[in-house]
Amino acid sequence: MSKEMVDAAKASIFELVEEETGRKLGELSIVTEIFEVTPEVIKARFTPLSVYSPTAVDLGRRIKAAGEQVQGVKKMVVECNGHMQDELVNRLVNLEK
Repeated sequence: MSKEMVDAAKASIFELVEEETGRKLGELSIVTEIFEVTPEVIKARFTPLSVYSPTAVDLGRRIKAAGEQVQGVKKMVVECNGHMQDELVNRLVNLEK
């Protein structure tokens, strides 16, 4: 089930439109990795288009939401790499509700 779950998460995430360019994430090299960390927990790594991207938190939250919509995913973790405030972006994106 895990490969199918990761593939479904990837398909969902790659359909998202990046706001700055209007292109789907699947067309860009923003999402660098999507994998299963533990059963039912998926992690996605992304690099914003700019180290100063003002939309990094929003994009990370949208990636997280897209992954969490996939059947079987109990938790989605998103990691931003390449933003000047990676730590802050990651904390804001992965806040537990």
